[in-house]
Amino acid sequence: MAAASSVIDTWTVRKRCETIGRFWGLHWSAIQLTVLREKGGDDLARLKYLILRRHQRSHFLEGVDKLGIDRSLPPAVVAGRYHYFSNAIGGLTMEYIEETPKKVWIRYLPPAWSFPGQSLFAVPPAVEHAMFAGWHPFNGFSLGTKRLAFVVTKVYQQGEPYDEGYFIEHDHDLDQDQHLRFEPATSSPDFDADKAPKLSPEEWPDERLAKARRNFALGYVEDAIVTAQEMYGVQQAAYLIGHAARMTAIQFFGEFKATFGAAGSKAADLVEIVSSLAKLAGDEIEVISDGDGKYTVRRTNRILAANPVAAEIYAALFEFVRMGAKILGPRIRISLEGISTEGKVTERWTVEDTRDRQF
Repeated sequence: MAAASSVIDTWTVRKRCETIGRFWGLHWSAIQLTVLREKGGDDLARLKYLILRRHQRSHFLEGVDKLGIDRSLPPAVVAGRYHYFSNAIGGLTMEYIEETPKKVWIRYLPPAWSFPGQSLFAVPPAVEHAMFAGWHPFNGFSLGTKRLAFVVTKVYQQGEPYDEGYFIEHDHDLDQDQHLRFEPATSSPDFDADKAPKLSPEEWPDERLAKARRNFALGYVEDAIVTAQEMYGVQQAAYLIGHAARMTAIQFFGEFKATFGAAGSKAADLVEIVSSLAKLAGDEIEVISDGDGKYTVRRTNRILAANPVAAEIYAALFEFVRMGAKILGPRIRISLEGISTEGKVTERWTVEDTRDRQF
């Protein structure tokens, strides 16, 4: 355990934040893809819409102020700059074109952040439409105007090279159904990086940017979990989240093992990896060893700390650790002894080496 911890202690803030941000981002993608597989495209579109509505309500205006965007600017400019800055901070490659003060374009360039690698191939266009529908048309209402609309012009899943659209302020109030339109554009304006807005380097030094990117990923996975519980109830949501956690471990546990320099396949190596992830996540973790290959672990979770969910959901997230044990080797026994949701959410689990195969 000491070797892994000392490696983390030497890391820069950026590397620490990028590593745990990737961990959370993978869970965000996995939950969505599991809903797609188990429930279908319509359910995933609904999930995505509700997540983005939740995010827009809780983050938009606060984010406008944090990003130093003057609310007295034209609404299209305020909305466009918010999406340009916030998503770029989150790790997306963005473009911003202020065609006029009342017409502002934004582009989300590849690769798709929510669906990395080939996973994008399986996601129907309706899911991307729902992403836009859940956030962009509501920015005007948040800014106190009924004249702002968002027009979606390009979507990845329809064979376009990027997601694209523009905010446009009309000279009259719009009806409820006029704040979002889908209109393909045969030609779009060029991006000029020199003319694009820039964050204040004094207000946004590298360390703050790194922490914001970490929190960007955490926020989306938290909202996905809470929304899934609201849509499906505790038991069905736990099934979906648990499956997503297992699949994430199958595909990526080896990556984190290598990242933390854990070379073995014993209980101690599993504890090293999980302790490292916990430390990066800001969890409180205590490990007690009996000196004979058995460990008792108490972990207090940071994830969902502001909005605790049912204990069954935390048990579902633990499936990442349980599957990680199997990936390390067949002679690791692991048991989740209990989860307390009184006050802080705390897990207690044991892991030990065995002589017999566990599977």
